[in-house]
Amino acid sequence: MRRRLVAATGGVSAAPLLVLFALNLVDEFDRVAFGVLSPEIRDTFGLSDSGIVAVGSIAGVTSLLAALPIGVLADRVRRVRLAAVGAATWGGFTILTALSPSTAVLTVARMGAGIGRIVNEPVHASLLTDFYPPTHHPRVFAMHRLANPIGLGSALVVGLLATFFDWRWVFASLCIPTFLLLPFLLRLREPARGESIDRAAALAADGRARSGFLEARRVLFAIATLRRLWVGLPVVGIALITLPQLISLFFERVYGYGPTGRGMVTFLSGVGIVIGLGLGQRLATRALVAGRPERLATYDGSAILAIGVALLGLVLSPWAPLSAAFYLLAGIGVGCYQPNYFSLVALVSPARVRAQAYAWAILWLGVGAFAAPLLAGLGESAGYRVAIGTLAATLVAGGAVATTARRTVRADAEAARADFVQT
Repeated sequence: MRRRLVAATGGVSAAPLLVLFALNLVDEFDRVAFGVLSPEIRDTFGLSDSGIVAVGSIAGVTSLLAALPIGVLADRVRRVRLAAVGAATWGGFTILTALSPSTAVLTVARMGAGIGRIVNEPVHASLLTDFYPPTHHPRVFAMHRLANPIGLGSALVVGLLATFFDWRWVFASLCIPTFLLLPFLLRLREPARGESIDRAAALAADGRARSGFLEARRVLFAIATLRRLWVGLPVVGIALITLPQLISLFFERVYGYGPTGRGMVTFLSGVGIVIGLGLGQRLATRALVAGRPERLATYDGSAILAIGVALLGLVLSPWAPLSAAFYLLAGIGVGCYQPNYFSLVALVSPARVRAQAYAWAILWLGVGAFAAPLLAGLGESAGYRVAIGTLAATLVAGGAVATTARRTVRADAEAARADFVQT
């Protein structure tokens, strides 16, 4: 394990990666539990399928809309402290989820937990980009994102616990690891922005190179690579944010699966994501070492396209085990997409506005969440095979557009480095 960490970090201290990995892991517990236990929560509050999906979607959209202000803040304040505030927030609102007496309070609790968790996306990514050298970014991001599929493994535990205990008790136990990790997070040093490019220059410039929101927006929207990637992100948002709920309802309605069975299916998708992360970081690392950064865009778009193809297989399958196998393949696509995407954004975004680059992407992911209740309604009226099949088709189209970003990657990466030198 130590040799793997050294290989991943290029000899730089692995402490930041390990702490941020652990926090990224425990924030999955809350999200996974809400997905697996959606039917039980739905019945407690007397909601319909589209009603419980709407609660999750409202919370998801709210948190994703909060990502941009968080990104702006992350480019201006100490990011380690901001990450700690986020962790404390999602832990507290997870407790409120367990105590919710009404649908309104439940919705507020899910919104608060989502906002706390979304801090991880721009802040963790920005920190890791500055802690570790660029050629090691694919491995670092793959290890950090590995927390997500490992967190999906908690679906098995959640499903088993829900067999014996009320869902409220399950949620009440999920916040404990978060509060145990907070002291370790607060001990991390704050890296300078752009430190992984030139540490001395970054330390000299940090604190002076700050851009206002409008200036940062102008800079980021001028990057052709980002614009092409953002086109496909709304449909990816549905897959990443609300697909676990849709899949849980699919296996309940189509195959009659209970919480344990639904937890097993979610666990299988996590296995797929682990495989995909390994594949994605290998491809991305080879591309960067070979001096072919444009391949990151090709791999990114191809992975998104593969998710759509796998979901088409899931809905066309007549047997539950085969549908579960296709969901595992979709997980491989989700995993392969991430190291390439995060490394690509780090490469083409100027250091002074990089957190906002990640935040804008999250905002576009959130746009897709608006369609989630419509898909759930389509599932109730026309069947979940039709609903998920519709999502699959849009993923195929979005992936095809993302691959075209390969044409502009090299020029945008050179411009980002020039921006740092000038700053």
